[in-house]
Amino acid sequence: MEQVKILIDLQEIMSRARAVETEKRKVPLEVADLKALFEEREAKFLSAQQEFEQLRKDRREKERDIEEEREKVERAKAKLMSIKTNKEYYAMLKEIEGTKRANTQHEDELLAILARYEEAEKRLAEFKAEVEEVGGRYRERMVDVEAKMASFDKDVFALEAKKSDVAKRLDPGLARRFEMIFDRRDGIAIVPARNQSCTGCHMNISPQLFNLLQREDRIYTCPNCNRVLYYEAPASEATGE
Repeated sequence: MEQVKILIDLQEIMSRARAVETEKRKVPLEVADLKALFEEREAKFLSAQQEFEQLRKDRREKERDIEEEREKVERAKAKLMSIKTNKEYYAMLKEIEGTKRANTQHEDELLAILARYEEAEKRLAEFKAEVEEVGGRYRERMVDVEAKMASFDKDVFALEAKKSDVAKRLDPGLARRFEMIFDRRDGIAIVPARNQSCTGCHMNISPQLFNLLQREDRIYTCPNCNRVLYYEAPASEATGE
């Protein structure tokens, strides 16, 4: 029966398209580990960069505080020359000493910041080198992946076009039903019937249905799995023995 032959051809095309789609889904997994490594290195780099920027900000603020305190001391020293009473003079000296002590503390804090700043700068350079190295490898692999994906897309497009051409030779209702069966039965929508059983679900079919299949005058489906059935003659019958 011509319709059965068309369905067999259609199943072959759809199976090939499904296989291509399966292989296509595997492609991103080829770079999954490298992508994860790149993202890990990038996250460390961004964290180190954020820490470095904060330390740079803290350094600038502390340097500004020290400079302001130094200017304050210089202004106070200049003011000493115009003070006329001992009380005001000693009060100003006390203020200067307090400012110097505060500045000494600021300088100690700046030294601690500078030590952390240098460590962060070194760490940032190391992470940047790692990101660039892993990123380079990742980008190279992605070129291959994109090429593979494009090739698979091309194959799928060609198979879909071929599937559409073949499906046009079927009744629209049958084509839709066949595709539904294909999806629900894991890519096997049409199977031969042998020895009065469906080779799809391996369940027995009635002698009456088996006889009807041999007429090859219409489309029949398995009562159990709903796959399309067609009669396949035994080897001895096919060879005329």
